[in-house]
Amino acid sequence: MDSSLIENCQAPLALLDAAGAICAASASARQRWAALADALAACARRDGGRLQVADALHPDWPTHVRLSPELAVRLTPLNPSGDRAQDSRRWLLEWERDDAESAQAASALRLLRDVGRAVNSSLVLEDIFEALGDVLRDDIPHEEACIVILEPSGNGVKMLIRLNREGTLEISGEKNAFAGYDPVTDRVARTAQPAILTRDALASSRLFSEKIASALVTPLVNKGVLIGLMALGGDAPSQFTPLQLKSLSDVAEQVAVVVENANLYWQSQTQASRELLINQLTRAIRQSLEIDAILSAAVQELGRVLGVSRCFIQYGPEEGDTPARSYSYELPGVEPVGADELSAAALEQTVFEERLKRSPASQDTWNPFILNDVRDCPPFLTCQAFFARRHVQSLAVFPILIRDRLVGTLTMHQCDAFRVWTMADIELLKAIAEHLGVALHQAQLFGELAQRTNALEQTLAELQQAQIHLVQSEKMAMLGQFVAGIAHEVNTPLGAIAANEDTLRSCLEKLRGGMDSQDAEKWLASMETLLGINRHACQRIGEIVRNLRNFARLDESELKSVDLRENIDSALLLVQNMLTQRGIRLDKRYHDGLPLVECFPGLLNQVVMNMLVNAIHALEDRPDAAIIIETEAQDDDAMAVIRIQDNGKGIAAAHLSRIFDPGFTTKGVGVGTGLGLALCYKIIEKHGGRIEVRSEEGAGACFEVRIPVSQALARLARNVPAEKCG
Repeated sequence: MDSSLIENCQAPLALLDAAGAICAASASARQRWAALADALAACARRDGGRLQVADALHPDWPTHVRLSPELAVRLTPLNPSGDRAQDSRRWLLEWERDDAESAQAASALRLLRDVGRAVNSSLVLEDIFEALGDVLRDDIPHEEACIVILEPSGNGVKMLIRLNREGTLEISGEKNAFAGYDPVTDRVARTAQPAILTRDALASSRLFSEKIASALVTPLVNKGVLIGLMALGGDAPSQFTPLQLKSLSDVAEQVAVVVENANLYWQSQTQASRELLINQLTRAIRQSLEIDAILSAAVQELGRVLGVSRCFIQYGPEEGDTPARSYSYELPGVEPVGADELSAAALEQTVFEERLKRSPASQDTWNPFILNDVRDCPPFLTCQAFFARRHVQSLAVFPILIRDRLVGTLTMHQCDAFRVWTMADIELLKAIAEHLGVALHQAQLFGELAQRTNALEQTLAELQQAQIHLVQSEKMAMLGQFVAGIAHEVNTPLGAIAANEDTLRSCLEKLRGGMDSQDAEKWLASMETLLGINRHACQRIGEIVRNLRNFARLDESELKSVDLRENIDSALLLVQNMLTQRGIRLDKRYHDGLPLVECFPGLLNQVVMNMLVNAIHALEDRPDAAIIIETEAQDDDAMAVIRIQDNGKGIAAAHLSRIFDPGFTTKGVGVGTGLGLALCYKIIEKHGGRIEVRSEEGAGACFEVRIPVSQALARLARNVPAEKCG
């Protein structure tokens, strides 16, 4: 047998030579050798009552020897070389466990079995540790117990679990985990070895209360990685034994695996909750595009879910905005901090301003500013008085950026205890700060868009008002051109009325002077004829006035069903004098079955008038000048058509695409405004119709206006049954 195997064995084994001397032995066997020698000396069987170990090596000696009720050994002969000679034989000496050892072994097995049952009962750390505490109290009596779970980086405590004698469980999670140096945690992190610690080693540790005088501490190691530690504390200086330390170490092996599994489960749950937080925050942000609503919702959701003492956002969209707008959340019982006090402290702005001064182009400029312990705050911030007054112990500040420009900050205060801001915390809050930056940018764009929309709406209203004025001005301008013709049209019936008045007065004088019945009848007949002439003259004047009023009216809000022929005739009345003076022949070709059209009559009159005036101007100095006005009903697309065709000078091909552009005219300075056809186009477009033009230079032009008609009106005009209409 290899001697090294015996020396490294944990069981009490010894290798003896033929003389009974120890060749090799385990550590526990050497500790028991003295007790064995004393027991052998008490067995007086040879040579004065002394029995040497060599005597026990006789081949006839029993294999098992019980030297006392508490001590028993077993001898096994060994002969590696195969030689059966007595002097070459070696012996393996084994101590058999006594009743106390058997009880301890059974207790250890029971402890491991109970621990396994407890730690595998749940994936929730609180439940696991509570069940584990009940098991440990029965097998290793203690006053207090604690389990520390370290951050994956090993640079901080992720969770601290305390369990007192009464079984009360206290779990300090992320929001209350202590920061800074702890001697016990540091010792385990450096050595990764179990130990029994005295009060001196526990003096400045925050794992136990001051009454604890000694402790068992063992690391939690999973797959070669230190993930934390377990510790039991007692109020007596020498309360714990090496056997209890070994038992706790065996328990720690199981606990480490379960903690890692629970950590994975906890991480998945944490990731899900963080994603839920981001989704909730995103939904809260998307419910409004108002900046105040976005930031108010964000700060409330963040503070509520993260459990910080204070959460506030300072927002100033322009550099140098003071005071910035402030939005805050505080836990119940935590004193709020006013916007004026935050502005006076100016911590957030100073941090990033200082970074920009030192390295303007650095990628680290917009990194979060993290303080696990505010006592480590850089001196240039001069905020210690503010921290003390507001009981701030840990701090985290995150920049809110829009296109790499600082527009605000997101700040967290922890006031009840120190807090280690973990990488998970930092990554989550960085993501939220980025979401806020995007949301604020969208809100800014929406605000700018709303301002531009309001400005455009105001401009549109002004343009519409200007258009109304232009329409009216254009009407008045055309009326000015027709004043002479209208005066002639009105003067003719007025002259007839005036001439008839003198004749009527003469007839009345004669009737008053007396005459025979035959003459009286004659004069009365003459008077009746004159009165009939006057009545027709008055009707003519009324028709002229009515057409003028219809043409010039501004009421465009009421659609009316009109006969297009009447509208055309009212427009022709106004240009009749111009046609007569210029010797222009007019040919009217009205369609008998033309349906009524729902339109704005005043606007439609203006369209016809504009086109007639353009046709008259195009016929300047033409000896055979003629205008043809034609109406048509097109059943295929339910359109009423008005065509105004002249044989004037026509329109150049280069100008055809521009004739409806506002301001474009070929009439020369002082003759045309360039608004007439543009207004006509808009008016017909408003009616849902269109204007088409055909022209050849030197061969005249034809303007065709198409206006939709009501199907019901079209059927009524043609007297066609509804069921036969498509």
